[in-house]
Amino acid sequence: MGELKEVVRRGRVPYEIAGLIAALGSVLVWTELLPLWGFPLVCAILGEAAAMTIDVVERKRRLRRVESMPKPVNEKKAYTWEEVALHNTAESAWIAIRGKVYDVTTFLDRHPGGFELLLLCCGRDATDLFISYHPFTDKPDQILNKFEIGEVSTYEHATFADDGGFYEECCEKVKEYFESTKLDPKNPMLMTVRMVPVYVVSAFCFYVSFVSHSFSWPVRALSALLFGVCQGLPLTGWMHDSSHAAIGHSETWWWTVGRLSLDWISGSSMLSWRNQHVIGHHVYTNVFGADPDLPDAKEGDFRRITEHQFWDNVYYYQYLYVPPLYGLLAIKARLQDFYSVFSQHMNGPIRVNPISAQDYLRIGSSKLFWAWYRLVVPYALFDCNLVDLALLSFLTDLVVGYWLAFNFQVSHVSDICEFYSEVEHGGKPCFKEGWGPLQVKTSLDYAHGDPIATYLSGGLNYQTAHHLFPSVSQVYYTEITPIIIDVCKKHKLRYNVLPNYKAAISGHIQHLKKMGEEGRAPELKLE
Repeated sequence: MGELKEVVRRGRVPYEIAGLIAALGSVLVWTELLPLWGFPLVCAILGEAAAMTIDVVERKRRLRRVESMPKPVNEKKAYTWEEVALHNTAESAWIAIRGKVYDVTTFLDRHPGGFELLLLCCGRDATDLFISYHPFTDKPDQILNKFEIGEVSTYEHATFADDGGFYEECCEKVKEYFESTKLDPKNPMLMTVRMVPVYVVSAFCFYVSFVSHSFSWPVRALSALLFGVCQGLPLTGWMHDSSHAAIGHSETWWWTVGRLSLDWISGSSMLSWRNQHVIGHHVYTNVFGADPDLPDAKEGDFRRITEHQFWDNVYYYQYLYVPPLYGLLAIKARLQDFYSVFSQHMNGPIRVNPISAQDYLRIGSSKLFWAWYRLVVPYALFDCNLVDLALLSFLTDLVVGYWLAFNFQVSHVSDICEFYSEVEHGGKPCFKEGWGPLQVKTSLDYAHGDPIATYLSGGLNYQTAHHLFPSVSQVYYTEITPIIIDVCKKHKLRYNVLPNYKAAISGHIQHLKKMGEEGRAPELKLE
């Protein structure tokens, strides 16, 4: 299947621009035009402004360049996945869909789904992303034809079998629902109404915990915990929808809402998240060796999730020690941006396409802003004790970590869900399962009909609907799930659903316990 090292390509780190911004900020501080506490904020603003300027300049340059580019010609040539992988930049963007290769370089800036989302998919097989993000129209197929240049001869990751029409029927039925009700599947207003009050409460909690000295330590601690909840809610809410282009019809919507919630307020990265969650997890759900949410090696991980991993004595106790460690997820995500995605250009088993200079500036700017408002402002402006600041910040991050982990983990890592591994068939890695049925078998719903559970989980208690229709807003999962269940019955697919969250978390703990007790060597589970 080739060596990843040969196709992992790095972007250009804009050291010069970052250095100029730091130098300018330092001069402002030195001349006393800027207080020291304002240095991170000014650098963050300048970094973002520089990134936006580069975006505008590069877009104009791309548009001029593509005007003179010849139209793609189908030479009926066969390309290996390594050859396709080398064309993963705005200068040369190839994408593989249903075994064919397309040169979409000239289409990037005209893509209705946005420049970034299409570029993320380039340099790889994006068959199932293409299908699941265009569930209600065949127009994209018609557009693709004129960009065809050849076909794929080898594959990096496994491909899926035919599903007997299951997903196509799901799309038809759900499309009928939206057409009959005249509802917009990406309506942004409902999510906005849900999220705005959360930010109001969040600001109040930040004031109580990190700004005011009028409250007792227990009250400040409780407020810090609630502040964590108020950070977690937008992440499973409109940030999650934004990453899937499921809120509004503009890349500006997705980019602004997503980065506001994840990058600037939470200190993580929308780019990292999309590579892990959209490019990896949503295609290869619960597939060992391809899903970034699973351990990516047969040994050495602190938890054993699938039978494809080697067993060790320490796993016997994982059902006790793993859940408490989930609280560190928010901190891990911030650090992973540096030690994995932006430095190694990998997110688990998923290749990260070359990162642009402006995205390096953005990651630096957003993390500077996060450090400024979470640490510098309370300490420098409001005399928050360093010990208090550290403890309260840790409590907040702990809640965010638990919020995310226990929402996502129970939906896939359960004794009810299936797990898979890539297998070779005729020299080609493949599954005996169709993509749609695999999503059903690897996902778990719970608490149907419970509006509180739906709101708190960001609709993730309807996980199957989310995985089959990621580009549909979560506000409609309750409506389209009965349609999906009916189609599952027709195709004799078991639909995984539990009565409440307690049963779902119990299933997760039971799975950890079961995997910890099994002492057998790894084996492949095909179906």
